[in-house]
Amino acid sequence: MSSNNTACQICGEKSLQEVVGFGALPRITSDCRPYPAGGNLYVCLACSGVQKRADPIWVREITDIYASYDSYYQSGGEEQIVFDQATGTPRRRSDVILAGLARSASLPDSGRALDVGCGNGATLTAMSAALTSWSFSGYELGDGALPRLERIPRFERLYTGSFDTIPKHFDLVTMIHALEHFPLPMSALEELMPIVGTGKLFIEVPNVDENPFDILIADHMMHFTPITLKRLLQRAGFISTEIATDWVAKEISLLATGGVAREKYNEVAPIDANFTYRRLERYVDWLERFRDVALATAKDNQLFGLFGTSIAATWLAPQLLDKIAFFVDEDSNRIGREHLGRPVIHPTAVPKDAKVYLALAPRVASMIADRLGNLHCALILPPTAD
Repeated sequence: MSSNNTACQICGEKSLQEVVGFGALPRITSDCRPYPAGGNLYVCLACSGVQKRADPIWVREITDIYASYDSYYQSGGEEQIVFDQATGTPRRRSDVILAGLARSASLPDSGRALDVGCGNGATLTAMSAALTSWSFSGYELGDGALPRLERIPRFERLYTGSFDTIPKHFDLVTMIHALEHFPLPMSALEELMPIVGTGKLFIEVPNVDENPFDILIADHMMHFTPITLKRLLQRAGFISTEIATDWVAKEISLLATGGVAREKYNEVAPIDANFTYRRLERYVDWLERFRDVALATAKDNQLFGLFGTSIAATWLAPQLLDKIAFFVDEDSNRIGREHLGRPVIHPTAVPKDAKVYLALAPRVASMIADRLGNLHCALILPPTAD
């Protein structure tokens, strides 16, 4: 293990320790495109924060990634479908999040909302349907999605460039899978403070506690746990009013208010950094075993498929030496299309003698195997996590 003197993005201490073996793993982009091995991963020995480093190589890589970024290309730009943890039914992720906000945020009947990292407008579209007397704006690196955004009812403006161009303040500011991309997340939150004002800030990020695939995403600077996310928000001057991990599987949902004097609150107690480091080492080992089980299953099998068309399956697919005959998905927007040159089919369309590898985290894979146990094919589970 080698120490690194660059300051932690969570606590500011210069105590980052590199996770050995990570750089040998192939990676993937957050818009689900295979990406070469490389990069580094660190754990802060002071606060357990898991993160990359915004060094010149990482900055060049994310510049390359964002130059051709294409959200939800597998479904023609339509937002990802997830299973609502409350109802067990498939729904668009933004609809699930908006339902959670309706339960928790006590939003006024009318107001102004800003979505930071709005992409092609998935969250803003859901907001427009749920908050019928609100107006909406977005922030993004460029204006390529503006024609699509302008079709959203009561959309006002897309902001680009510096946060200084955004007026103060909004009643609700959302960051849906955005904060983990910022090279300086603390600075981004501090700059958002006057924009949030007396309103509410909502953040949705992957939960690295539950998702080993998160560390593979090349353009994710941060890999949050509920504790490290809360710690960062508090250090930036926000106070978390709710933090949940059951709105969307493998994700953290955090609601906060701004304008809080930092010195009034004690620091959030960190978890054991050695425990976090060992967990990341196990993640690296498990990802290798995850790949090896798939390779062994695909060997000499004429009808082999991968379940899923998102991060995990797309990361695994190029390593299977063209053994994949098809992908399996339950998202109606993806069925009937091709992914990485292979057809995407519904579970009920899987051939009888096929083997389907559940390219998912073990807990999620087990749930899906139980739910689809009546299919006339072999569902292969990934290795269990230690």
